[in-house]
Amino acid sequence: MKKKKKYYFHPSTFSLTETEEFYERKAKKGMILEKRGHYLSRFRKEEPKNLSYRVEIVDDKRLEDGKIPEEQILVYEECGWTHVCGKRQIQIFSADKNTDPPELYTQPEDQIESMKILRKSFLKEFLTLIVTYAILFAIQMAGYPKRSAGAYLRYISDRFYEALIEMPAFAFLVFGSIALGIGYYAIGMISSQYLISKLRKGVPLRMITTFENLVRVCKKGIVAVFVSGVLILGLIEGSTSVRGDSPSSFEGPFITLEELHEGEFHEEETSDAYEGKYRSRKTIFGKVIKTKEFSNGTQGYIYLDQEVYLIKSQRIRDRFLESLKASLYYGTVVSDFEAVIVDGLDEVYVRNQWEIVAVKGDLVLRVFYHTDMEPSRESILLKISESLNDTSVSRNE
Repeated sequence: MKKKKKYYFHPSTFSLTETEEFYERKAKKGMILEKRGHYLSRFRKEEPKNLSYRVEIVDDKRLEDGKIPEEQILVYEECGWTHVCGKRQIQIFSADKNTDPPELYTQPEDQIESMKILRKSFLKEFLTLIVTYAILFAIQMAGYPKRSAGAYLRYISDRFYEALIEMPAFAFLVFGSIALGIGYYAIGMISSQYLISKLRKGVPLRMITTFENLVRVCKKGIVAVFVSGVLILGLIEGSTSVRGDSPSSFEGPFITLEELHEGEFHEEETSDAYEGKYRSRKTIFGKVIKTKEFSNGTQGYIYLDQEVYLIKSQRIRDRFLESLKASLYYGTVVSDFEAVIVDGLDEVYVRNQWEIVAVKGDLVLRVFYHTDMEPSRESILLKISESLNDTSVSRNE
């Protein structure tokens, strides 16, 4: 009968003593370590055993095809320790506690070199992560040769701010994942150095209160708040999400093709060539509405894309407005935004002929409009003003 296999998350790589105790507790429950991965360890179900485990740190350069040298394994076996498995520099050995196996190291100072190897591995992975980010940054920046590094960093900041307003749950998830990843390597390096300092003072490894244990409560609190925050934000967005195929069937602070081409455009007559989408959701910052309408009927090509943001905080709204003015619409920019004055609107900016950003109270509207019919910009701005003012009146009522 095939033995049952189970997988469990093991302690962090830099939590050596905790890792040993983790495997020992599993062995007492009849779960015998079989294989160690980067995050998970695989166990096979057997009779409970009273085993001792030790973590040995080896230099990656000494591994042959990812395996610890046979001569080193023989040395440990002569001391009563059997090699179980390993993952890169982390190698696991076990022995029956009843045989009272000798420790692999007699003096704490003997393990300092091993801790230096561990510290070096974390530094190496951390630098690899930073270099990867730098390469991705350089590749992205190469697409915008006229921008300086500082300007491109501001561009990334603006895009993140837009994502934060539109999809807080997703933005926090991305930012938090990056921060936790960097934090993992930082704690690994600090923990390794902490162990080295204690070993130099003659404290045995298994008697050292690890750095991770010292910050465990703080770390668990940060992770718990982060996960809870993402789940709550996602729940708010998901439970308030509304979708539709015809924006004209919804009320809101936006314009429609019917309103822009009143008396000329009739959705029912162009149904074969008409496409429409409506999406709205609430976030912790307010409300987001997005509409898309496309028609290629008798009136020619018409495209209307809108993003409406209801943001109650003036400080957040002003910062968001600046990020919109610095953003690319469909990846193309011909010119910078130009400020214009429109009756009934607080602020209006236009770019690329039909790209418009308008502000009325706590409403921010971004419009991208293109058509073969080429109506005047003034008529579009007038419709936007009428729409936002009607909404403002209804909100005040």
